[in-house]
Parts: sequence; C-alpha cells; structure tokens
Amino acid sequence: MAKESACIGDLKRVADILNDGENFLLTCHIRPDGDAIGSMLGLGLALEEAGRTVRYFSQDPVPRFLEFLPGSSRIEDSFDEDFVSDAVLVILDCNEPSRIGEQADRLLEIAKHVVVLDHHLGENKHCEQRELNGAGNCEGYICTEASSTSIIVLDLLELLNWPIGKDSATALYTGIVTDTGSFRNSNTNKKAFLTAARLLEAGVDNYYVANKIYQSVPRKRLELLGLVLKTLEVHEQGLFAMIHVTPKMFEITGTTEEDASDFISYARCIDTVEVAAFVKEFQPGVVSVSLRSKHLVNCAEIARHFGGGGHFHAAGFRTAGSAHEIRESVIEVVHDYFENHGSQGVSGV
Repeated sequence: MAKESACIGDLKRVADILNDGENFLLTCHIRPDGDAIGSMLGLGLALEEAGRTVRYFSQDPVPRFLEFLPGSSRIEDSFDEDFVSDAVLVILDCNEPSRIGEQADRLLEIAKHVVVLDHHLGENKHCEQRELNGAGNCEGYICTEASSTSIIVLDLLELLNWPIGKDSATALYTGIVTDTGSFRNSNTNKKAFLTAARLLEAGVDNYYVANKIYQSVPRKRLELLGLVLKTLEVHEQGLFAMIHVTPKMFEITGTTEEDASDFISYARCIDTVEVAAFVKEFQPGVVSVSLRSKHLVNCAEIARHFGGGGHFHAAGFRTAGSAHEIRESVIEVVHDYFENHGSQGVSGV
C-alpha cells in the first residue's frame, strides 16, 4: 500500500499563480519567528529578482536577532488596500486566520488571490474563510513532513526554475536553522540537511548566520534568564519541568517578550524531563504558554485543552489570566495526561 502523503494541495498550481502574478503582499503569523520571517523574505526577494512587485506585512515587528536579514527593514505593520486588491496575498507559516492578527479578515476579504504555504498540522482555514465569504481564488499547500516553511519555499522556487540569489538563500537557510533548532529537533529529517546544502551552494555563509542568531545576545537577556531559571519546578517524578516569567521580571531587567524566546529549551534539556512548559505573562492578565517534548508526549494534545495547538513535539496557547493561575492549570492538565497515558508510555528511553 502506498504511503499516504503528508502534503495537502498542489504546489504546481501555486507555482502557476506566482508565475502569472505581478503584485504580491507577503505576510506571516503574529510574533514571527525565524521561519516566518525567513520564508517570507526568501520568497519575496526571489519574486523581486523575477521582476515582480513585492510588499511585506507583519502585525508584529521583526525580532531583533533577525534584523540582519536582507530586506527585513522593509517589513511593515500596515498595508495599502488598493495595492492588496490587485495583488496575490501569500500567507506563510500560518494556516489559521487569527494567527495573522487583527487585519486577517480584511486581508482575506480584499486580496485578488490568496496563496497559503505552511508546514503546521491543521486544515487550511484561510481558504475555508474565502469560500464562506464567496471570494474563492485561494490555493494552499500544507506539508507537515517539511521541517519548515522555508523548505517548501525552496521547492516552489525550484519548481518555477527561478534563480535563487544569496540574500534569498540566506533568509531560507535561517528559517530552516531556527525551526529545526540547529538541526537538533525531532522535525529534522534528511530533506532538511539536503535543502540546507543546496542553500549553501547558493552562497549562504553559515558561520555568519550562526553568529548573528546565537552569538549576539544582549547582556540583559542573560539577566532575565537568571531570574526565569530560579522559577524552575519539576513534577511527575522528574518527567515534567516548568518555568515562568512575569511582567516584574521584564521590568527589573529592562527586557521584552523577545528576550525570553527559547528559554524553554533550558527546562527541556534536564535529563529526566520528557515535556517542558514555559508560562509567559508578558503583560498583566495575558499569558502565553509554550510546550516542548522529547519523545512520546503529544504537546498539541495538551495545548488543545486550552484552545491552542501546534506540532506533536512543539505547541502552545495564549489565554487570559495570571502566570500563577495558568501554571496551576497546566500542572493539572499535564498530570491528567500522564495519568491517561502512563509514565512508561511517554518516554522514548
């Protein structure tokens, strides 16, 4: 029996839309990460080299550690409706309209055509919304076997047989490196390495990218990390670790939400831990929770209890409340998860 494809949609049809288009607005999810920005710039710069007119939109600013990417300063927090009405809207690394932000409904309403490129679990709700509104003209390609949306973008560009310049390649390489955790995460597969190799051949300076991402940390970020690590708790006989951050910690260190990115890896790296949670109260009453696991714990299942979602080994949710309140709720849900699955059923060791 043939293996069922983990990819939904027709990349060739997407390629035809891009090839026929003239004007493009590229966007991604709120609180953009390396893959969101990398895939957006990687595709946009290639479109421009092919003679297309491209604009970029993100509700939230480009993270400081990604400002080195060529074209990042051109990403705006607003858009021209007249331009969008005659453009192809390309949504990258996001299959849920609410994840675009407050302007999602308007964008999906007025865009001439919509294309969705993503690698997350879930249905293409952008096109569903377009159909409900009677707009149509929406094509999506969602491939969960791709470790990043940047990999899908390179496949698309190669299908178009368009040249890939160094700047575009650098953006896509950054997306792959960050979404695979420098090729350490469970989503890292053979294709991730092969794609990275193709991008190196296109001129990417991997040492330069690594230094910009991992060796350019402001001192205040480390001061914040010190406070966060003091909150470490371990539950479920060492299988579950949790850390949290509060508005007071940001105030003390003069840091922002961006400075707390990826702190969860410190909780997950404990030898006995199978799943970790990072509870982040960035402003009073607004809490975001990240979940990461090593082996058999389904983070997406846990996140769905709170209206969130994501991948098997990486998921999250956002909710109202205080860090203390949400911590207690997460502890209860994770405890129930272990009760239902058994401690022996969640470890890959």
